[in-house]
Amino acid sequence: MGDSCEACGWAAAVLSMLAFGSFGAPIKSQKCKAVNVDPLVFQSYKTFMCFATSWLVLLTGQEFSYTPWGIVSGLFWVPGGVAMVYAIKAAGLAIGMGIGSSFIVLVSFTWGIFIFHERVESRLGASFAVLLMMMGLWGMSYYSSPSAEQHLETLDQCSVGAGVSSILSDGYRGVNEQSSHNDDTSDPDEEYFQEESDVYDDDSGIAAPLPDLVIWGTKISQRKLGMASAVFNGAWGGSIMVPMKFAPADAKGRGYVISFAIGASIVTLFLWILRYLYYLSRLKSFRKAYDALPSFHLPVLWLPGALSGGMWSVGNFFSILSVEHLGEGVGYSVIQAAMLVSGLWGIFFFHEIKDTMAITKWFASAGLTISGILLLSYEHHEVQ
Repeated sequence: MGDSCEACGWAAAVLSMLAFGSFGAPIKSQKCKAVNVDPLVFQSYKTFMCFATSWLVLLTGQEFSYTPWGIVSGLFWVPGGVAMVYAIKAAGLAIGMGIGSSFIVLVSFTWGIFIFHERVESRLGASFAVLLMMMGLWGMSYYSSPSAEQHLETLDQCSVGAGVSSILSDGYRGVNEQSSHNDDTSDPDEEYFQEESDVYDDDSGIAAPLPDLVIWGTKISQRKLGMASAVFNGAWGGSIMVPMKFAPADAKGRGYVISFAIGASIVTLFLWILRYLYYLSRLKSFRKAYDALPSFHLPVLWLPGALSGGMWSVGNFFSILSVEHLGEGVGYSVIQAAMLVSGLWGIFFFHEIKDTMAITKWFASAGLTISGILLLSYEHHEVQ
C-alpha cells in the first residue's frame, strides 16, 4: 500500500470518530425518555439502518461478496450494542462512551499488536501511547459524568430499568416493584410482565422512577449497572473487527460491510426469538409472551432511531476502512477517541456537567488522549 492508503486510513478514522461520537445523542432525546425505549429496541433500529445502508457500498464499485465471518462480528456487536444503549441511558452519554471506549482500546490493541503481530516501531512505545489514550478516556469519562445527585434527578424523570428488569426478572426485582406487588392472590408472572402503560405515573408519558435495583439480593443503582454494561460493551465488543482478519480477500474492507450487516441482522433476530421464548416459558401463553415484548414506538422513535442507526452505520463503514489500512491494533484503537465528540455532546448540549473546573479537567484529559493518538501514529508501521 502506498502512503495515500495510510492517509485514507487516518482520514477514515477521523470520520468514524465523528460518527461514533454522535450516534448516541438521539438516545438522550426527550422523545426517547418519554417512551422509555428498551435497549434491544434501539439496537434493532441501529441494526436495521446498518443493513439498509450497507448495500450502498455497491454504488462505490464494490462487487457483492459474503462471508459467514460477518455473523461472528454480529455476535460481538449486537449484545455489546444493547449493553451500550443501556449504559448511555443509565450512566450518561459521556461516561458510558468513555468506559466502553477505553476497554475497546485495550482489547483491540491486544488483538492487533500481541496476537496478530501487527508492526509498530516499538511495542513499548505503542503500549505507552495506548496507556495515554486510556488515561485520557477515563479522565474524560470521569470529569464529564454527572454527579450522583444529578443522575438521580435524571432517573426521577425517566426510568431506564424496565427494559433490563423484564429480561432479568428471575435474578432481581426493582425496589419500587417489590413494594407495589405484594398481593398473594396475584399471578407473579402476569404482574411482572406488566403492560407498558403500567410503568408510568400518569398520562404525562414520564416513566415512574426506579433508582435502585435488587440483583440476587444485592441492592445496586442503575448508574452502576450502566457502568458495568459499558465495561461489557468494551470487553466483548472490542473484538467486532477481528473476524474480518479471517475473511477471504474479496470480503475484506468495503467488501465486509454487507457481510457484517447480514450477520448483525441474524444475531438481532435471534435475540428477539430468545427473548420471546423466555417470556413464553414464564407466561405459558403465546399471546401474553408476545404482549410482553417491548414496543418499537414507531411514531416516536423512527426519526431518532434512524438518525442513531445511520450515524452508527457511517462510523462502522469508516472504521472498517480504518482497520483495513491501519490494522486492528491502531485503526480500531484510534477511533475510540470518539469520546472526544460524545463528551462534547454530553457537556455542552445535554449539560450533563456544568462545573467549570470539571470541564477544564475534561479538556486536560482530552489532551492526554490526543497525545496518545499522535504518539500511536508515530509508532505505526504501514500495514503490508
